[in-house]
Amino acid sequence: MILLDLNPKSKIPLFKQVFNQLKRMIESDILKPGDKLPSTRILAKQHGLNRTTIYKAYEELWALGYIESKSGSYSTVRQRTKVVNIKINSNESNLNWEEKISSASMLLIEPDNKSVAKSSKKGIIDFTPLSPDPEIIPNEEFRKCLNETLRENDGNILLYGDSLGYKPLRKFIAHQMQLHAVHVNSSEIIITNGAQNALELLLKLFIEPNSEVIIETPTYSAIIPLLKYYHAKILEIPIKEDGLDLDILESTLANHQAKLLYTMPNFQNPTGITSSQAHRERLLEICEKHQIPIIEDGFVEEMKYFGKNILPIKSMDKSGLVFYVGTFSKVLFPGLRLGWIASNAYCTNRFLEIKKASEISGNMLIQAALELFCSKGLYEMQLKRIHKVYRKRMNIALKTLRENIHNPNIIYTKPIGGYTIWFEINNSNKLESDLVQMIYQNSVLVTPGNVSYYSASEKVNFRISIAHRNEAEIEQGIKIIAKTLNTLKD
Repeated sequence: MILLDLNPKSKIPLFKQVFNQLKRMIESDILKPGDKLPSTRILAKQHGLNRTTIYKAYEELWALGYIESKSGSYSTVRQRTKVVNIKINSNESNLNWEEKISSASMLLIEPDNKSVAKSSKKGIIDFTPLSPDPEIIPNEEFRKCLNETLRENDGNILLYGDSLGYKPLRKFIAHQMQLHAVHVNSSEIIITNGAQNALELLLKLFIEPNSEVIIETPTYSAIIPLLKYYHAKILEIPIKEDGLDLDILESTLANHQAKLLYTMPNFQNPTGITSSQAHRERLLEICEKHQIPIIEDGFVEEMKYFGKNILPIKSMDKSGLVFYVGTFSKVLFPGLRLGWIASNAYCTNRFLEIKKASEISGNMLIQAALELFCSKGLYEMQLKRIHKVYRKRMNIALKTLRENIHNPNIIYTKPIGGYTIWFEINNSNKLESDLVQMIYQNSVLVTPGNVSYYSASEKVNFRISIAHRNEAEIEQGIKIIAKTLNTLKD
C-alpha cells in the first residue's frame, strides 16, 4: 500500500502533490523498476480523491518516463537511464574537452597576468572603459527613431535584408567618408557587427595558417586573440612618438613577405598617438612597394579635439590597397554593434560571400533606425556634444598630469583626440602588476600595458581612458596616480 501525505489546503494542486511524492519515491528507489502502482481507482479511494486527480498525476509521470502502462494492466515503474548530476561551476566532465575543441580556440586562453581587472568596489575611479559615457548617449532620440522606423516601414524591415547592409545607411557612411576625402561609393561599403567583426572578416579573407601580419606594438588588445585564432605569424613593429617605426618596418619587409599590415593612425589604442600626414604617406608608399594591404582602423576618427585635421591613409589610396574599418560604437551606442569596411569593389564582393556564409544579413531594423537618426542631423549633434565634453575632459587630464607628475622617469602621451593616455615608467623598481595593484589599492583602476603586447614585454606600462569619468573624477583619479608614481625610486 502506498500512503501519500496530501494537504488539501496547500496552494500546490492535489494532482501535483501526488506526482511529486511518487516521483520522489521512484528517484530514491523506494519504488523500484518493475514495481506495480495501485490502479487509479484504488489510490483515489484510499486517499478520498477524485479518480481524475490520480489519473492526471500518473499521466505526468508517464510523460516524463517514470512509469509505463499497457492496455488492460497496471502501471509499473520504468527502468530509466540515470541522468548525470551536473554540478554548477564544476570542472568535472565525462569528456576530455581539451581533446575535442579546436587548437585555435585553446590559443585564446590568456594567462591571469594578462587579464584586465574589474571591480565593484565602492568609490573606485575606473579608468578602463573605452565606450562612450552613458550619461551623454542620446537614448531618447534613438528610441524615437526606432519607433518611427517600425511605424513607417512595412514588415519587410523585419525580414532578411541586403547582406552588404541597409543601403541608405551605406550611402550615409560613403558620404561621411567622402567628407574625409575618401572616394568610395555605397557599393564599396559593407556593414558589420562592429569593428571587431570587420577585423574578423578581413582575416577570414586574407589569412591562412602562418601568414605573416604586421602589427604595431603596443596595439589594440582585441586584435591579438583574433590573429592567434587564425594561426597568423605576428610581426611586431614598435611605435614611436609619430607612429609606427617606418625604418624598422622597411628592414623587416626586406626579409618577410607579410600578408597584411594593421595600424591605427588616429589616437592609437592604447597609446593615444596620432601619426602625421608625412608619416602616413610614407607608410602607404612602403606598403605599395611591397604590395601589402593595410587595415586602417579608424575607431575614433571623428574624435579629434585639438590641432589640424589629418587625412586618413585611405584618402591617399589609389590602388585599393587600404581597407578602412569604422564604427559607430565609440561615439554613439556600443550595444548596437554597427561598424563597416570601406573596401574596393572586388574585395567587397568577397566579403559579401564570407558574410553570407555565416550570418545571411545584419539587423535591418537597427540599421534603418540608425540611418534615420543620422539623416535627422542627430549624428552631427552628437559629435558636437562629444567634442565639447571630451575636449574639456582631456584638457583637465593633461593639465592635472602636467601639474602633478614630478618623477622624470614617468613618460605619458599627450593625445590630440580619443579617450586614452599611455604611461611608461622607466627604471622602475616595481613590476607592472605590482604597480597596477598599488594604484588600485588607492581606489583607481587602470588597464595594465601587457594586454596590448603580443610578445612578453619587460616594460612597465598602463593605460587610462577618460571615457566614463567626469572632470572631477579625472582630476581626483590622476592626482592619486601621480602621487603613486612620484613615490617610485629612480
